[in-house]
Amino acid sequence: MQPQYILNKLPLGVAVLDHECRLISFSQSACGVFGEEELRAALGKTIHSIHHESSRAKIDWLLAQAASGETLDYASMLINVPDTVLQLRVQRLMGADGADGYCLVFYDITDLTSSPAVDGERRRSLIKLPVSHNGRTALVDISKVSLLLADGHYTEICVEGTHHFCGLSLAQLQVRLHDPRFLKVHRSSIVNLDHIETIRRSGDQFMLAMMGSCKHEIPVSRAHQSELRDRLGI
Repeated sequence: MQPQYILNKLPLGVAVLDHECRLISFSQSACGVFGEEELRAALGKTIHSIHHESSRAKIDWLLAQAASGETLDYASMLINVPDTVLQLRVQRLMGADGADGYCLVFYDITDLTSSPAVDGERRRSLIKLPVSHNGRTALVDISKVSLLLADGHYTEICVEGTHHFCGLSLAQLQVRLHDPRFLKVHRSSIVNLDHIETIRRSGDQFMLAMMGSCKHEIPVSRAHQSELRDRLGI
């Protein structure tokens, strides 16, 4: 995989929270994402007030990580707001008496990952998937993605046999992947039809083996078997 690290070319949004996670200030560039009126109305309120309900659990997770001082390979997180894709990182701020608040730093990577919406589409279609790679964010062409597996609020993505973490949920990815090569075959998995190597039957269920070194064998639920067979002509 040849990852592209280009976040440093994007405008940087900043929001500062107090120790109770209430918004106390923000940068002008943050207004381009959330709107200046909305941000001014949120001053003095918890950061949840400017985030879509589906993203609030991720915000809580990031704040908890910042408060604990733990470091992970994916210290930053991806969220939808709801149709904007943000790369978000939280840092704890320290004052004379200890923890004094938090700083949220974010990039709007929608234009890097999505094509413009066209007539009849409610949301922009993803053309690249942002994944965590060596502690940084890589933007992967969707044609290279063979498999997407649900992992709670997040998704595990298989690229050329290697698995990566994506901060968007499988449900969020499903509504943004308008590429006909991708098909949901189970409540927890989406496959790239171009990357299926073999299909075998196990009882009343199909099992898919993907190309490359990916060792996962993907079950196809009965509800999706008919569409799979139609799409593959079997």
